[in-house]
Amino acid sequence: MSAVTGKNLLILWLAALSAGLIFMAWGRAAPKVTDFEEINVQRINIVEPDGKPRVVIASKARAAGLYWGGREFKHPSRNDGGFWFMNDDGDEVGGMTFSSRQEGDSYSARAGLTFDQYKQDQTISLLYGEQNGERTAGLRVWDRPSESLGPVVQLSDKLARATSDEERREIRAEIGEIAKSWGPHPVPERFFAGKQLGESLVKLADKQGRVRLLLKVSESGQPSIEFMDEAGKVVRRIE
Repeated sequence: MSAVTGKNLLILWLAALSAGLIFMAWGRAAPKVTDFEEINVQRINIVEPDGKPRVVIASKARAAGLYWGGREFKHPSRNDGGFWFMNDDGDEVGGMTFSSRQEGDSYSARAGLTFDQYKQDQTISLLYGEQNGERTAGLRVWDRPSESLGPVVQLSDKLARATSDEERREIRAEIGEIAKSWGPHPVPERFFAGKQLGESLVKLADKQGRVRLLLKVSESGQPSIEFMDEAGKVVRRIE
């Protein structure tokens, strides 16, 4: 009886092992798909099969940090909810965010969709901003330098971890020096098309960010075209 029992146990063990191996092989071959009717979550990280980040969807409390080379660094001031996108290198290349603030009778709101230059910061953006009823909305284009943003990302992480005002001032000064070494600072805005405080505007600027051509329709409905010199003086005006 004991021999038969032992043989039966061996057969059962082998059968169970075979079934387990078949199940594991099937599980690897067939992606697992789960359907939800509704889900509440504060953050979703979408990654490639190798674990490299691709998209982060997060609440304000769980906002994404700065992504560079597939690694997430701390951001010193980001506190908006939204979406953040990464490229094949694992670098952040843009995002879409929304926010609003209110204190008593004062309020502000903003929303934006931005795209970053390779290895740099945002170079094109669709933005809306409002402060107590004064609104701006439009398309903006910036002229970014060719240098890599990597050193600034490292310092931004250090800034986010700083424990004293003096340390933060020193890090900000270091970031400022790096930015100045790249060229015109602040970074020149080359193009704007949209609305500012009741006026419809199209601004075209030179490489230093100086507006040289302005197309405008005033709040009263008056159209005009202005040509400016390097000092910002209007040298020709068409109405």
